This record gives sequence, C-alpha cells and structure tokens, in this order.
Amino acid sequence: MEYHKLVISLLVLGCLYKYSTGYVPDLPADIQKCTIADERCLLDGMNYVIRHYAATGSKELGLVQLDPLRIKKLSLGKNPNSPVSIDLSFSNADLIGLSEAQVQRVSAFTSDLSRPIVFDMVSPKVTLKGPYSVEGRVLILPVVGKGNAQIVLENCQVHAVVKLSPVSKGAHQTYAEVTEVKMKLEPSRVTYKLDGLFNGQKELSENLHALINENWREVFNELKSDISGAMGLIFKAVLNKTIGNLPLEQLFSDF
Repeated sequence: MEYHKLVISLLVLGCLYKYSTGYVPDLPADIQKCTIADERCLLDGMNYVIRHYAATGSKELGLVQLDPLRIKKLSLGKNPNSPVSIDLSFSNADLIGLSEAQVQRVSAFTSDLSRPIVFDMVSPKVTLKGPYSVEGRVLILPVVGKGNAQIVLENCQVHAVVKLSPVSKGAHQTYAEVTEVKMKLEPSRVTYKLDGLFNGQKELSENLHALINENWREVFNELKSDISGAMGLIFKAVLNKTIGNLPLEQLFSDF
C-alpha cells in the first residue's frame, strides 16, 4: 500500500475491557480449546465467536462489540496520479454487518508463532455509515460535500494475513502480539450514497451518484488499497485486545 496516500487515525470506541496487572481472565466455558495445529477446530471456533459474540462483545475474551463497530476517525488522502483523487474522511462512523460474516478457511498456528495466520471469510453485506467530508475529483467530475454517507459492500470476500509475535509475561503466560494485519477486500458490488454533496445542488449530486454507482468497480479499485489498509489497522487493534487478553496456554490445550 502507498502510505503517502493514506492518512489514517483510528480508534475503536466502546468498552475496551482492561484488567489489572497479573489478573488472567478465564476462557468462556462455551468455547472449546483447540490443539494448536487443528485448523478445523480453529475455523469452527472463530465462526462460533462471530456468531455468538460479534453483536455483544465479550468481557472474558476482551472482545469489543463488532457489529456495529464504531470507528472514531478514518481518513483517505489524495493521490494526484489516480482518477479517483479525494480527501475522504469519516468521523464516528459505524461498520455494520460483521456479525453475519463467516470464516471459510484458516491456517494453523505454530508453537513459536513464526508462521503468519491466513484466513478467508465472506460477509453478505458490510456497510460503512456515518458523518463524512470529501473534496477532490472522481473520474471526470470534481466533488465536494459534507454530511452523512453510506457505503455498502455486498458479498464481500476478505483475505487476511496476520503476523504474530510471542510475549512472555511469566510462567505459563505467553501472549500473542499482533504485529501486522494485511487485508484484501473483494466485494461483488459497491454502492455509494453521499448526502450533502455540492451544498445540496440536486442535479450535480445526482450526476455524481450515477457516475460512481455505474462505475463502482473502477472507483473501488482505486480506493481498495487504502481501504484494505485501513481495515487492517482497525482489526490489528481489535485482535490485540482479544488474543492479547488471554495467554496461549489458556487458548490451546497443547501450548
């Protein structure tokens, strides 16, 4: 990803569960421990957590509410070499739909965490919704606006590569730190709805909506690298709160 294009400040809001030093919470009784190399068990466990805890969060897991997931700020910067060159910012936006996601494949861990974890999942619909501002150029049209936006990704395939590093906090207390999350998003369709374009000038707004929704793939492909990078940073923060909350000895039966 070209980081000169991406200016991003992310804070996942909500109750991020914290524990006093030395206190280790218990794994919820309804979650089965896996052996470290059991990919099928890991796959089933991830889908169980999404299905049962994405909409509520879990204190025991250190998991924030994922649906909706509140994002304080997300900003994409202009790229003068792109046909979609915009300053696009969201504030206090919600990412909606992750509770319907399903993990389709996950690779096994290694005991020293040296191998990245790779997983693929699909979500029927992911919506980013909230206050926005935009200024720049999209294809052949200049664009400016401020108001509420809704961007919907349908049948969104997600490919993620997660790099981990072990952190020892004492005897039988080995934690995993997420050092990097690379994500790639591939939706079957994207629709854009931006209120407040061109200071409420209806004809200009309708023309831009027609252009970007008819050419949704070209628009999304220009933004995909930055959006995928932003999602990777968001989920790095979420995962660190979760898998950094429980020692691997407690998560796996044979660690």
